[in-house]
Amino acid sequence: MKRIIIFAILIITVGCQPSNTPDTLLTQSEISLTWRGEVQLTYSGKKCQMAFNDRDNEYRVYDDNLANWFIVRCSQKPTEEGETITADVSWTGAKGIKNFTGKTFKVVKTDDQGYIWLQNSTDKIGIIIKNF
Repeated sequence: MKRIIIFAILIITVGCQPSNTPDTLLTQSEISLTWRGEVQLTYSGKKCQMAFNDRDNEYRVYDDNLANWFIVRCSQKPTEEGETITADVSWTGAKGIKNFTGKTFKVVKTDDQGYIWLQNSTDKIGIIIKNF
């Protein structure tokens, strides 16, 4: 009986350990997409292009070779902290293209230069985009 109790405590303790995935937004301050704590792409003015389609509320970031990119299509243009939006997100990853559709994102931060920090805690997706 004592072994069963120790085993149950061990399972509970291990199962309650916090995820080792860091907060997805604290590691970046520039336009980027982070997934599960790993930066997938960071915008660089010297080797990337950025676009916004106002009709579709779609943000696109590509490197100049078009090999690495991310696309965020929002249900509405995010503008205010605390706002919740739905978005489809696609990007090139180490193991191919990743697609997430209909995900809920919270606007966790904005600034006066038009930068918007979006976070989906469930799937550990952090995105920083810029409104033009």
